[in-house]
Amino acid sequence: MRLNRLAHIYYFFFFFLFLFQLLSSNSHAMMSISEEREFGEKLLKEVLSQVTLIDDPEIIHFVQETGESILKVINGKYFHYRFFVIKDPALNAFAMPGGLVFVHSGLLEAVSSQNELACVLAHEFGHVQGRHVAKRMEKMKYVSIGTAVMAIAGLFLGKGDVGSAILTGSMALGQSLALKYSRVDEQEGDRRAFQWICKAGYDPRGLVSTLQKMMKNNWLGNTHIPKYLSTHPVPEERITYLEDLWKNHPCYLKIKKDPFELKRIQTKIRVITKPEDQTILYFKNLLKKSPNDLMGLYGYALSLDKARRFNDSIKTYKKILELYPEREIFNLDMAITLFHMGEYKRAIKILKAFLRHDPQNVTAKYFLARSYLEAGLPLKALRYFKMLLPSWEDKPQFLFQLGRCYGGLRQNGIAHYYFYKYFTLTGKNDTAKYHKNRALALLPKDSPFYKKLSKEKGE
Repeated sequence: MRLNRLAHIYYFFFFFLFLFQLLSSNSHAMMSISEEREFGEKLLKEVLSQVTLIDDPEIIHFVQETGESILKVINGKYFHYRFFVIKDPALNAFAMPGGLVFVHSGLLEAVSSQNELACVLAHEFGHVQGRHVAKRMEKMKYVSIGTAVMAIAGLFLGKGDVGSAILTGSMALGQSLALKYSRVDEQEGDRRAFQWICKAGYDPRGLVSTLQKMMKNNWLGNTHIPKYLSTHPVPEERITYLEDLWKNHPCYLKIKKDPFELKRIQTKIRVITKPEDQTILYFKNLLKKSPNDLMGLYGYALSLDKARRFNDSIKTYKKILELYPEREIFNLDMAITLFHMGEYKRAIKILKAFLRHDPQNVTAKYFLARSYLEAGLPLKALRYFKMLLPSWEDKPQFLFQLGRCYGGLRQNGIAHYYFYKYFTLTGKNDTAKYHKNRALALLPKDSPFYKKLSKEKGE
């Protein structure tokens, strides 16, 4: 306890020391939009090297689609927003400079509706559009970019503890000044979000209910204290402010979403983030009470797949389709289990039929591409990979599979290019450098891939 008190004393000493140095120094201009984009790319690599992403296409698409329903009503967007889901039980979501949006799996499990998720994302967009971190980054000119990147990633991920702040004064400076949003920042973020939420057809009270969940979680002393509250201060004031806004400018939910999709996502997250023996037992017990419960059966099928009990998983999916024939989405899940079994031809047949029913489904496209690739048909696989590429260019596992696809086509220069992108994003810099050099050696100099890599030579 005594050491803890001393740590806090030293922390505040360094904080005020560096604050004084900042205030007594000349100010720097705020970074430009293009500089903020470049800074965002450095942040992305730092974050991805520290976290485990959920790469399930349906979960990512759900978050992205929800976010884009808000983004479409925002005028004058500075950035192309990109969405990631972190495998972590904390109730957390954050957006970084350059339009990088991260949602923790714990928050997705905790929200009661898609409306609540939309409200949280809208608030994060408010910080990005307000360029709040960029404005505070003016002060970060006094420390190295590398330190600034680590400080920002550390605090948003909940790793900026007092001990590391004491060891490096600039780290304390970065965490305290550049990252923790002020009351003014929070009010501006909420004010912007409120307008966008109403315009998009959601109910802004969803942000209040989500904040209340986080505060309750915090009060209960949960091991996974909401990291959101550490970077988004004074939640009580925010709740009062939002309630006043709603009283003066009420707007109501116009977008009526079927809760089925969110329940699917939450069931998937439970299975992905917990050991399969635990989830098998959980869903078994659920089905003892209610044998035909749809999400109970779905969670059980997913858990059996994860445990590699593929035949039992297929039987469960067949039962689901018999009981709920109108829920064709479970044909897609069954095809994915067939893919995991190595039954690529059977998976391809179901996936092609499913895409005739739902031609825009990104999960079906991805697993059809993967099935073709594993079946030794890389040219057919490439067609579907290319459909996904424009919006998946920063998804590590996707880039790895795309590299494999080009390798199967003997287009080795392009294969090495995508392996370079994959290993860069996952923080394996030596391996990335190897693939970059191989790509430059194999690609024609007039290739667009060669030109992109050549611009990065100075890094």
